[in-house]
Amino acid sequence: MPVLDRFVARLEVSRTYPCPVVSILTFWAGLIALTVVDKVTGTTPVVASRLYAVAWALVVGLELGRDVWVQRHRYASPRWLQAVDAAVGHEVTVHALAALIRQHEHELDYVVTRSDLRIEVQAERVRRREAARRAEGFRLVEAPVIDAAQVARDEERRRRARERRAARQGRAPA
Repeated sequence: MPVLDRFVARLEVSRTYPCPVVSILTFWAGLIALTVVDKVTGTTPVVASRLYAVAWALVVGLELGRDVWVQRHRYASPRWLQAVDAAVGHEVTVHALAALIRQHEHELDYVVTRSDLRIEVQAERVRRREAARRAEGFRLVEAPVIDAAQVARDEERRRRARERRAARQGRAPA
């Protein structure tokens, strides 16, 4: 499996995939940084501003190129499925495909799209994270087993302790 295929598949099924605001956020962060440099040094960083503009245009171009690529290659090819399998793991891919099969079991002409598989891979990752968190926690159904004989012994011990206290204080037991 070529590294580039795995990289593209991992990029497409990542959590931040449908997030075009990355370029907007990087724009504002860079603009703030350049403004701070301008205020601190008292000079306008011309070279840094130009490099920043080129870098930001590159990020926007990559995002637009990725979106155009996904629109042109909408359906999941066998090569792309193998790349997803290599990128996220066989078990996650199988569970995501099984979820798609369950969802579309009555649609005989359904073809897997990249976006559907991306959503299911992300959902499977969330399910696995939640299962791991639940496994670390305490379950209410795991309460200790109550032994009736032990409860009776504890009650008898408490009754005798009450009688001894009452005898020490000079009262009749209740």
